[in-house]
Formats: sequence, structure tokens, C-alpha cells
Amino acid sequence: MNAMKADVIIVGGGLVGSILAIGLSQQQVKVTILEKTPPLSPEMTGDGRTTAVSYGSQQIFNNLGLWSGIAAYAQPIEEIRVFEEGSAWTVDYHHRDIGTHPMGYIVENSLLRHHLQQNLQNNPLITWIASADVLSTKRLAGKVAVNLKDGQTLEALLLVGAEGRHSPTRQQSSITTRSWDYSQTALVVHLYHTKPHNNTAWEVFMPSGPLAILPMLPCPKTGHHRSGLVWAKPLSHDWQNLSDEDLAAQIQHYFPFYGDLTVCSQKWTYPLSALTTSSYVDHRLALVGDAAHVVHPIAGQGVNLGWRDADVLAAHLGKAHQLGLDIGSATVLDVYNKKRRVDQRSVLWTTDGINRLFSFDNSILFFLRNSGFALVNNLPPLKRLLMRKAMGV
Repeated sequence: MNAMKADVIIVGGGLVGSILAIGLSQQQVKVTILEKTPPLSPEMTGDGRTTAVSYGSQQIFNNLGLWSGIAAYAQPIEEIRVFEEGSAWTVDYHHRDIGTHPMGYIVENSLLRHHLQQNLQNNPLITWIASADVLSTKRLAGKVAVNLKDGQTLEALLLVGAEGRHSPTRQQSSITTRSWDYSQTALVVHLYHTKPHNNTAWEVFMPSGPLAILPMLPCPKTGHHRSGLVWAKPLSHDWQNLSDEDLAAQIQHYFPFYGDLTVCSQKWTYPLSALTTSSYVDHRLALVGDAAHVVHPIAGQGVNLGWRDADVLAAHLGKAHQLGLDIGSATVLDVYNKKRRVDQRSVLWTTDGINRLFSFDNSILFFLRNSGFALVNNLPPLKRLLMRKAMGV
């Protein structure tokens, strides 16, 4: 059987792998993307998470011609309020402090993935193979070869691992990792509430773990005001046996600002950890997204960091392709590796540090943290700098 040929093979067709494939196609790079799961429909609810799309990521989507199809499902974030349990101080970030555009958007994962998959399937430069079961990969001197369990053989100049934190592609390389467990589980649910959220996202810090309330579009079926909740607690906490009524009462105790709350979805839980890699690249291999780094979900930076990986890699490979260079060569890949290290390390250590700082129930640290809140609120240049970092610009 003749091998199916492309310039790049991407293993993993999730939120980051899809953006990379679309970005490469716009640079006239031919892509084969392998996704192990079957196609999603908008009704599928296996993933209850919402994605915080930063303003910088929204610009990436817009430059790829994708945002017009997503905007109708995106809830703008115009204000972010941060406070610590038991404190009178909050840090309030408002979009007007930095421009006229929202600071970001909240989009349901299932809707976002479905839209991206439709684009992949309709793109003449992308071969999208769903339910793909990779049997083996070989990275040879001048090419990579991927064998699927159905007998297909694929060849390309470059292999990209985009399968997430447990990436088999990364595990088969010489790239080493360092990871640590936060001993926390994040609960994800959707809430109805009687008062409007006014396009505001909240982050409440507690010693047991942070609680985020993220604005969502009104429920399309009932019209109720709606928000998504992400709440991290120690691994020993039993989320699943907590009734919806007791959970709503607990949330309302810490967060009384939206009136009566009702849990309006099933409960999803996710263990939290962090991971960093020795390199983003190996011989004819590049990593993007959670295959390259995993960060704590505080501030919703993880997938946005991955989209920046995809944006930088697509632009760099596109230029090399136009110049007739071997896009899988070490010379080309080393540039990508160097470009992404500072951003990745900055986000990793910032999110890790914030989580650890607020995990200590100590009166002196409580005072220092709240003094920091007051400082940020009263120093507009510092506040704008923090806003730009969070927005990815």
C-alpha cells in the first residue's frame, strides 16, 4: 500500500492540534491530522468544561478566519473580580482600563471543538482522520512514518505531538518531563442564577483551593442566567456524593452575589497537576499544548498557552516552507523551541506560585496578600500590565 504523504502529521485533533492544522494550511502546508476519538456533534456533552478564550487567542482565531463562526457562542468577559475568602479587598479588572474590546470570552468546549472539526473536514489542505489508532511511529533521517492499526501508512517531514499531557508521541522521544501533583481535584458544573452576571468573571481564593465563577451565555432552552463553576479542593473531597442542593448551598455561602443558585448540569471532575518538558522539540518532532506543558487552571491560561504554541509554530514553519527549507530539520525546530520557552515558563511558575501562595492559612500571609490586592488596585500601570499578561497581548 502506498503511503499517504503530507508535510506535517499532527497526532491529536483537540483544541490546540486543530488550530495548528488550520494555521499551517493557510501557509500552504499540507497537513494530516490524526484524532483518536470519533467526530463530535454539538449535542455531545462528554466534556462539560468551558474554555476561557483570552483576547490574544481571540485575535489568533480571527486571523485564521474562525472567529465569525464562534462569536455567536462566545460570552464576553468585560470585568474580572478577584478576592480572598474573609477579605474586604478585591482586585477589579475592567476592560475599559485597557481598551474597548472584552478581556476574553467563555465558550463551551463541545461547541468550540465541533466548529473546529467542521473547518478541518472542509479544508482541502488538511486530511482529517477520526478514530485514528496509531500503531507505530518512526522518525527517520529524512522523514517520519506513521502506521495506523487499520493498515494505513502516512509519511511527512515533521511529526507534531498534540495529544495532551500523557502524549504517547512525547513518551517515545528523548524529551524528558518533570511533573508534580497538586493533590487537588477540580469540580466543573454549570449554574443557573437569579441575578445577571453582568459579563463578569470571579476568582475566589481559599486555603483549600480556588473557586472560579465564569459567565456563560443564557441557557438556549430556558433563558436562565447561567455561569460555569470550576472549584478545586483536596483529592479527599467527595464531589460526586454531594447532592446538587448541598453543592448550590455551599457555593452560595462563599459566593452570594448572584442570588439563588441551581446546579443545571452533571458534575465533572478532573485531577490537577503540572508538567514541564526538557524541550519542545526532538528529531523531526515538535510538541504543542499540554503535550509540552501543563499548568494549574488558575486564571484559565492553559489552552491559551497552547494556542500561542500553535500560532508561533504555524508561522515559523510557514516561512520555512515558503523558502524551500526542510521544515522537520533541527535548524528550523530549534527556533520554535527557543521562542516558546520564556512564555511557557512564565505562565507555569506564575500559576504555580499563585496557587501555593493562597494555600497557606496564615494571618501574616493573609495580611500581605491583601496588601498586594490594595497595591494593585491603586497602581493603574501595574494593573494594566497584569491585565495584558492575562489577555495574552
